[in-house]
Amino acid sequence: MSAQSVPVPLVSTLGRDRLACEAPSPAEYAAGPQAGVSYRLRLAGLVDAALRELFDGAVAACGLTGTGVALAVVGSNGRRDGGPCSDLDCLLIHDAHTLSAADVERLATALWYPIWDAGLKLDHSVRTLAQCRQIASADLPAAVGLLDIRHLAGDQMVTHRAASAVLEDWRRAARRRLGELLTSVSRRAERHGELAYLIEPDLKEARGGLRDAVVINALVASWLTDRPHGALDDAYHHVLDVRDCLQRATRRPNTRLILPEHDGIAEALGMDGSGVASAATGADELLATNAEAARLISGALDATVRRARQALRRPSPAGLRGPTLIRGRRAAPRLRALGDGLVEHDGEVVLAVGADPATDPGLAMRAGEISARTGLPLSPPTLESLKASPRLPEPWPAAVREDFLAIIGSGERQVAVLEELDLAGLLTRWVPEWALVRNRPQRAAIHRHTVDRHMVEACATAGPLARGLPEADRVTLLLAALFHDIGKVPGGGDHSEEGAAMVWPILIRMGFADVAPDIEHLVRHHLMLADIATTDDPADPAVVARVAGVVGSRRLLRILAALTEADARAVGERAWTVWRAQLVGELVARVDAHLAAVPAGT
Repeated sequence: MSAQSVPVPLVSTLGRDRLACEAPSPAEYAAGPQAGVSYRLRLAGLVDAALRELFDGAVAACGLTGTGVALAVVGSNGRRDGGPCSDLDCLLIHDAHTLSAADVERLATALWYPIWDAGLKLDHSVRTLAQCRQIASADLPAAVGLLDIRHLAGDQMVTHRAASAVLEDWRRAARRRLGELLTSVSRRAERHGELAYLIEPDLKEARGGLRDAVVINALVASWLTDRPHGALDDAYHHVLDVRDCLQRATRRPNTRLILPEHDGIAEALGMDGSGVASAATGADELLATNAEAARLISGALDATVRRARQALRRPSPAGLRGPTLIRGRRAAPRLRALGDGLVEHDGEVVLAVGADPATDPGLAMRAGEISARTGLPLSPPTLESLKASPRLPEPWPAAVREDFLAIIGSGERQVAVLEELDLAGLLTRWVPEWALVRNRPQRAAIHRHTVDRHMVEACATAGPLARGLPEADRVTLLLAALFHDIGKVPGGGDHSEEGAAMVWPILIRMGFADVAPDIEHLVRHHLMLADIATTDDPADPAVVARVAGVVGSRRLLRILAALTEADARAVGERAWTVWRAQLVGELVARVDAHLAAVPAGT
């Protein structure tokens, strides 16, 4: 039998049909994720119809009945979320005794060649039921893909048996395979970076991208953990929407969001910048919404992994779901008191019985402080409950200020804590101005983070640099680092001047009026040392005198020098080289000597 003898009108036009499939309008995309979901279901319908027709024709041409053999799809096709140019992930399954080897080979030839002739990318395999289990056991990516297996045509019982066996094996081996799965996640993140902070991310492979959402589903399928709460589904569908627009624009199955496509994709998604802040561009809104979605997916993955590891610490599968039993009786969970209204349970910070965020304005900040101090993450249900926290009194009570300073003084630990609090909507409630720079992209290639994350990283870096400073100076440095780029607002001018004007009212509301003048000064001049050290002659007495006149005191010079280093280190390795550090150090030393020689009061 010739493959060409099989009628394949739907397969032959599938590539064109998917690209021609009516896509949502910009207004429909902007209204919510359902438009994109419906669009992908239509695409899946086109694929399903074409493959079913192909299978039926191939079975007939081969003189078979379709008993004992089935055509299934896996991966994105199995989930019905493939894009307009996505590969076809097909699996021909047979029971190994109804059809002869020659029949299986002829049927596979009749199936795959028309797809290739149509110019479609095909990821295909032919497996017996036993081989499905074997490949899933040996190949982790294949196992994850097979979890999404979906029957299309032929003997449905064959597909059902394969899916059931693979799922049963996955659950049985979940404890053994979790480490392998998490290692693959970490290695992929190292190779592709974080979607939230890249200007040209790979929407599928980067941390917080589509593949991480699939990993969450695989972990949930293992029964080690429940599906995380929150906006995970909307975040996932947003990234899928961006991928769909990218593939329609490029007419290729790529998932890397390259810079020349930003404006067109933003327009197709109905973005004009108004979804971020005034004066932002549509491309900025695209990157900002990508960042938000990726952060949500990353956070959901972290929480899901944590739940899975908690399950692994339990002694037996019988304990995965049920309550703890002692001598046949239900036992209360072991809770360790951590602070007023907060306890530890299963390695997480949770609310104590009777704690009510709605009536305790300082509870959320206290929870963040405990998390930063102990290294224990805040449990997802606790974060959800903390969303009910009211606005803080102005100025902030002393206890709230102390907790906040403890968070931002905790070094690297604050990054995860502030991320959790921010995703829960608390950081922008405490500091409304933070919303103007939240997820705001930085298009200079040297920057590795969005504006908000860069400031958090600078503050984390400043923590160790603040050691040895008097307490008031340490507080000044930490707050200056946290807000030094707050002026990078859409449509703003010189961000140093903008930031200096913005930071004063922020600090007054927070109750840091005593250090507000110094922080305003530091924010206004936070770029001065690095700029002058690399453009002027640090040995020139006139340059030294000019810098000394701006800084004003040896105390502020020490703080500004630490802020300069923290800012540069947070940008990336290329921003704080040995050469730059030497030039800044030389300038600081000369200015310090100049200020030391100036009589007090002059």
